[in-house]
Amino acid sequence: METEYNYTCPNCSQECTVPESLAGQNVTCPSCKVDFFATPPETPTPLEALSQAPTFKPPAKLPFFKSGKIAMLEERLQELFSIHGGVVADDTRQELQRDAIVLGLPENAANELLREHFMHELAPIKERMQSLSTMTDQDYDDIEQLEKKYNQESYDFQELRKQYNGDLVLALREKDSLAMLKTDALTFLLVNKIESTGYLPPPIKSDLMLNNEEVAYRATPSVWSQSRVHSYGYAGPSISLPTGIKHVRFRFGGYSPIKSEEITPLSSGTLYVTSARLLFNGDSKNTTVTLKKIVDGHIFADCLRVEKSTGKPDYFSMQPLEARCILALIGALK
Repeated sequence: METEYNYTCPNCSQECTVPESLAGQNVTCPSCKVDFFATPPETPTPLEALSQAPTFKPPAKLPFFKSGKIAMLEERLQELFSIHGGVVADDTRQELQRDAIVLGLPENAANELLREHFMHELAPIKERMQSLSTMTDQDYDDIEQLEKKYNQESYDFQELRKQYNGDLVLALREKDSLAMLKTDALTFLLVNKIESTGYLPPPIKSDLMLNNEEVAYRATPSVWSQSRVHSYGYAGPSISLPTGIKHVRFRFGGYSPIKSEEITPLSSGTLYVTSARLLFNGDSKNTTVTLKKIVDGHIFADCLRVEKSTGKPDYFSMQPLEARCILALIGALK
């Protein structure tokens, strides 16, 4: 007997049955005599098609040594990486744990393998932090991307900072220049004290014309820069016609200047951090940014970027550790 499917007529809303042979065609409603399309029923998807990741099938004979089994688990991890777009999906860790047990490894072998990969990719970031003597915004972004890649939401940034600080102290001790070691170490200790307790160092002496009760806390040689638009030549369609005179031609067409926005140095001088503002005293130009107007700061390998509530951001050249110190002072003063 042929299978029949129940349909509701879209015109009169009456129930009617349609044989399987007419599914996917226009049929006539027996009640209102209006044709409608009998949509074919959905074919259930096999369970095997629902799983994107192929089931792990270990060889009939497993390696005797543990290193061989870990190598097979490593191959399985790379296979899961390729399936899930290079990231550890929510269920990848559990799947890798099951595969480890199938290979005769302890369940935590999967977590150890993932952490080993995480720390291996973290190593060059830590080396970069040591070479710059601070943790820049790029370092934070790269570590955050690693956390997303390995689904390491429980990884503690504060613990990483402690580990980084310990590594940095060792790196400072290995520097050749005793004077540089002393300067960097003192700045490093000052930064940590400001960030952890809100400590403000003693005011420094300066020749600045400061307001009443305004004091300066730090002075740093710097170059002030801002983003500027520059024009380089012209571009556009044109036509060149001879004039009959040797080496003279008429040119017609529209030209538009080629423009690009670049970070442009404006002046060299000294950047001061006072109790009320950032004050740049330059050879040719000066600028002032009140602390209330500062909304964010970004540390780069060679400069500090200061974001303001209005106007273009300012760039001040300096070493990352010095930039971190200035941002710590701004945070304590605000």
